[in-house]
Amino acid sequence: MLTDGHMGGGCDSVKALKGKFSAARYAHQMGYQNLIIKGVGGEDLPSIWTEAQLLRGAFLDAFARVEMAVMLYAELTGAKVTSAMPLSQKLTALEKERKTFKNPRRLDVRIAAIRELLPVRADVVHSALEVAITFDGRAAETKMQFQNASDAARRPLALTIDQLTALTSRLTRLAMQFSHQRLLAKDPTAPASANAPAAPPTRQ
Repeated sequence: MLTDGHMGGGCDSVKALKGKFSAARYAHQMGYQNLIIKGVGGEDLPSIWTEAQLLRGAFLDAFARVEMAVMLYAELTGAKVTSAMPLSQKLTALEKERKTFKNPRRLDVRIAAIRELLPVRADVVHSALEVAITFDGRAAETKMQFQNASDAARRPLALTIDQLTALTSRLTRLAMQFSHQRLLAKDPTAPASANAPAAPPTRQ
């Protein structure tokens, strides 16, 4: 799990939020739960909800690009994967082919970075999005909360707009870096196949 103090429990937890704001301030809007506070009008909630869903979609799209890059190298290296496998299993299968990479240590670092974000993706994918708005007396802050449906006892993941945006940017960079890895040259005496996939870009 991520070690970043901005994610998960701590000050981002539901318990901490409820300690500052009474339950009477909760209300349902458009099928989701929001923390209504003085100074934030109800008319703002639909636009906040829309922005949160767009950010959620951008994060999942970035993860999809990472998975496409992993699948490309699984095909190039002959790793035994299927499209139905969880991404964690695809990464494990690709690790077994690390010796086919020109820089296997770089592959290890990138796979570790992807693995670090898998728990976040699990929460974002399998949770109903909740939007909480808190007020510190000077400014309002919006947080997106994701409670994994398979583990209701665990504290929800809470992310600000900036945090989810940063994670999406990180995934976009990972997808680009992953797709630029180089493989070792194949044996020149081996017969070439007309159906062999094209080599990945040479830039690292």
